[in-house]
Amino acid sequence: MFYEYALISVVIASGYWGYYFLRHQPHGTLTFGMMQLTAAAMAGLGLLGRSYEQPILGACGAIGLGGGACLLVIGPLARGAARRFAASERVAIASRLLDLAELLAPGSGVAEEKALLAAMKEIREGRVEPTVNALIAAKHQVPADAGARQAIDERIAMLYLAAYRWRDAIDYAEQHLIPNTRDRALDGMSLRDVLGIAPPVWIELLGAYGRTGDLDQAARMMARLEDACTGREDASLWLHRGRMVFLALAGRPDAVRTLVDPRRSRHMTPAARTYWVAVALQHHGDLEAAGVEFQRARSRSRGRPRDLIDEAIARLPATNAAQLSPVATEVVAKVEAAPPPPPIRLPKSHLPWATYAITASVLGVAGLIALLVGPSSDPGVLLRSGAMVRGRVDDGEWWRLISCVFVHVGPVHLIVNAIGVYFLGKVLEEIFGTSRTIAIYLGAGLAGAVASYLASPIGVSAGASGAIFGVLGAAFIELTLHRGRYRAAWKRGMWGGLLVVTIAQAGIGFLYPVIDQWAHGAGLVAGVLLGTLLSPSVRWARVGAIAGHVIAVAGVVVVAIVAVQIARTSIADSLARPALVRYDLDDMAVTAPAGWAEGRRSIEPTTRLRTTELVDPDNLVIIVVAHTPSIDTTVTLGEWVSYS
Repeated sequence: MFYEYALISVVIASGYWGYYFLRHQPHGTLTFGMMQLTAAAMAGLGLLGRSYEQPILGACGAIGLGGGACLLVIGPLARGAARRFAASERVAIASRLLDLAELLAPGSGVAEEKALLAAMKEIREGRVEPTVNALIAAKHQVPADAGARQAIDERIAMLYLAAYRWRDAIDYAEQHLIPNTRDRALDGMSLRDVLGIAPPVWIELLGAYGRTGDLDQAARMMARLEDACTGREDASLWLHRGRMVFLALAGRPDAVRTLVDPRRSRHMTPAARTYWVAVALQHHGDLEAAGVEFQRARSRSRGRPRDLIDEAIARLPATNAAQLSPVATEVVAKVEAAPPPPPIRLPKSHLPWATYAITASVLGVAGLIALLVGPSSDPGVLLRSGAMVRGRVDDGEWWRLISCVFVHVGPVHLIVNAIGVYFLGKVLEEIFGTSRTIAIYLGAGLAGAVASYLASPIGVSAGASGAIFGVLGAAFIELTLHRGRYRAAWKRGMWGGLLVVTIAQAGIGFLYPVIDQWAHGAGLVAGVLLGTLLSPSVRWARVGAIAGHVIAVAGVVVVAIVAVQIARTSIADSLARPALVRYDLDDMAVTAPAGWAEGRRSIEPTTRLRTTELVDPDNLVIIVVAHTPSIDTTVTLGEWVSYS
């Protein structure tokens, strides 16, 4: 089953993305799209091979599965890991991972990322001329009055600043940017309007002037920044950064320590805090203390920041204390006397707690069942663990309609659903939030269980598939109805990815009739309805948020009650709930719950012995009464023949 599921996933996913890349050609080549379609075709042949038992088709399926794994999984994983290493300044490892990604998924855009990484490496080594020349050429193609020209100029200045080429940055800024900063009104719409250039560029240029010894110009820029930030709540970050840089280069360690206090600088890393204290001590003239702080900062840094610290340590013996002119002294006194900027409020990171909790509960329940009850592929274990058994629900065990969502049949069923819950749950929680995600998951799971109870021919049902289809349905309908709010998600192909997963899940269900499609369908419909009603993008979004909280809290309480019911209900308790009646099976009387039916009767052709079955309607228990001879007739006949 797992192999067929993988083949179906490759057929649908590679087919979809192959068509997408062939149609849009986002990277200017057909290679990636053609490889995707080839993998889909080979996996499709493998599916045919499973039906017709042709070895050559099976080999095609294995090739398609391997190709799909490289194109859809391993290549993107290597690419994502490369981005993380690049962000942490580990360029060499990132470069090797991108080489691997390009080998596994050629034509998927890895070449562009490799070019960007090469540019980062050049900047790290101070070689920014190729990038600067390309930007200058692009600037000349932009209309003279367009704001894009200034944006390009700011980017060029930041390239020089990122490469620690302070004098080049100052020269370029004085020629192309500083003239735009003169005679600006203080009542502009934004801080950029008031300063004339972007605040990050302004502050880094302020630092460049200070590092090259022009503290007077740095002081004038600091004074302008103070005036521009007055009364602006959104300017705290830039005011904090500007004061810290200016006071550090002016040699004011006490003032810098106040600014980098963790309560006021939560947006800074410990290495950055230590570094700026070291800079302040260096320009104050306390070289020994500065060396200690630089070493502390170095031990917490890597990449370019560590290179900058190494340069500072190398220049430390030749450093003199900062000499402040009257202009700089006046600005320093004004900045030190000013009230500190309000603490920087960082946006709260919304971790997918609901997804973590649901995934942990699914895995935790499976672990408890394995430890305390037995293998979950055993029908008796499923009955004891809370699977949905129609006869037991009829007899009053209503809680099985909820507990069955957390019970799975065997390890493959568990792994597939746990992966689905984790990845799809994160998508849903990013859109709907924690409470509404729990509400949608539990509501869709309950709807799937009820549909299975009412309509499915399968007497025993377990698994989170109905809830997963509900998650799919809710995310799908939200992205479809409110496409304008989720342009980034559409650009990432999230909508198409959800469609692929939905079709793949449904396809595996049609291949295997034992899978409960009633639960899948009802869960999907419930997810669509709940996603529409609880949507954060509609007029009644506030009411939906409150409803989501209420449903989530109530659902968690009910799940806790259900857990208690499972713990206190044994198999004997479940089987003893209905009235017991007597069944006469040939010459034997059997006492069993009412509603059981006599199964087939058969007569063994040679011995003429009868066999009778008594069957539980849910097929959990089958009692077989068979007549067996008291002697081995084969041995007896052999003895008769030998005597004769």
